[in-house]
Order: sequence, then C-alpha cells, then structure tokens
Amino acid sequence: MGQYSVETGLYKEVTILKDTFFTPPFNVVEVREDKSNPLLEVMIMSSSPGFFNHDDYKIDITVKKETLLNIQTQSYQRVYDTPDGARQEMNVNIEENAYFSHLPHPSVPHKGAIFEGRNKINLAANSVLIWGEILACGRKLNGESFAFIKYSSLTEVYREGKLFYKDNLYLKPATVDFQAIGQYEEYTYQANFICVDPFHSVKEHMELMTAVLAEEEDMIFGISKLSDDACALRVLGHSGEQIFQALRNIRKQLDKQCAIKTRNSG
Repeated sequence: MGQYSVETGLYKEVTILKDTFFTPPFNVVEVREDKSNPLLEVMIMSSSPGFFNHDDYKIDITVKKETLLNIQTQSYQRVYDTPDGARQEMNVNIEENAYFSHLPHPSVPHKGAIFEGRNKINLAANSVLIWGEILACGRKLNGESFAFIKYSSLTEVYREGKLFYKDNLYLKPATVDFQAIGQYEEYTYQANFICVDPFHSVKEHMELMTAVLAEEEDMIFGISKLSDDACALRVLGHSGEQIFQALRNIRKQLDKQCAIKTRNSG
C-alpha cells in the first residue's frame, strides 16, 4: 500500500512544510519558486505510471491554522487493467483561516479498469477549499472510449462536522450508454470543481469562472450556487488538457487571493 501525508506549519507568516511522510511510489517535493510567497506549493511525484491491480493508496493532508497550501500532481493518473480493482483514500483537514487548493491532472481509466476513490474533507468555519477532479472516457485515440469496467469517486465535504457537499461520481459503462442524450453525448471529458470561500462573495468567483471558460471553444459548463460563499462548477469537453489548463487558470487566480485573505483574517 502506497501512502503519503503532508502537514503545514507557519514560520514568519510564510507557510512551510512542517511534516511529511511517504512510501513508494510517492515523493513529496516543494515546488514554490519564491520562498517569500506565503502560499506553499507542493508536487506529489510518483515512480509508478498509474494504478495497477490491488493498488491501495492512502493520503492524509493537514492544513494548519492560518497556513496556505496548494498540492499539485506530476502527470495524468492512469488506471490500468485492474480485474480486482484499485483504490485511493484521501483525508483532508483544513483548520481555521487556512487555505487548500488541489486540482490533479485528469484520470484516465484504461480498458478493464476498476477504480474506487474516496475523498473526505473537513473544513473549519473560516477555511477555504478549492477542489477539482477531471475524468476521461478512457484512451479514446486507442478506441477505448468507456471501455473501463467501473469508476467510482465519492467526495464528501464537512463544515464544522456537518456534511456540506457530497458528490458521487459513479460510472459503469456496461449498464449506461454514456454517449446517449442526457449523458456525455459527444463529449469525452468531464470535470467537477468546487470553491468554498467565506472571505469573498460567491458571485465574484462565479463571474471569474464564467469569464475564463467563456473563452474556451468546444466546451460547455454550468455553475451552481451552493451557499452564499460556495459554488460548484461542472464542465464537459473534448480535451482533458484544455479543461485542465482552464481550471488551472482559475485555481491560480484564486491562489493569488491567499495572501490578502490571510492578512485580513488575522
């Protein structure tokens, strides 16, 4: 079983990597170029090309009070032919006046893939979450569109111990025609992206998302207001890289507000 954990700390108003632990195939590397930047940027590197049969990954993230963390991935996450399945569990705790953003590269389930993901995120009253997930139909250029067996990803966001948001992504192509009307139709990639931010208006974030995605071609999207300080974005497109770069642009603009948020919340 592969695993890694990350815990932040604060040193002279700059977030540092206080504690980390990892086992093969993972490595945790700080990629922040400007060491005076209060936002800590960490990349999760892996020596494995993807998930293999029986792989079981466990991830623990703790974002301490008044710290700011962005976790990035190295490359696309592939799920190979896994007749007995592969699994990943991620637990995130975000304390008071803390910020966490995470937008991994797209997941690509190959023919015969079975994958189960579980994400549990705990927020304090005044913490910020930027979270995204992108899923491919498979290796479409190899004729493997929706050729995987099952892909499941359950994300639960708790706020002060109460369930605030739940997204259950469950695809089993043998039972549903995902190219039918009301499903993916002609699209081959989908993305979910949520923003919970008590320090800025939800309208401001929805306008930012709309402005960025309106510039993209061959992509459709919709944004739902979850509360006065949270919204959820859904995207369908033909290119995982296009969706990833567009959402990465949104994430980077939201990250820039971190330092301002921290100073105002202190």
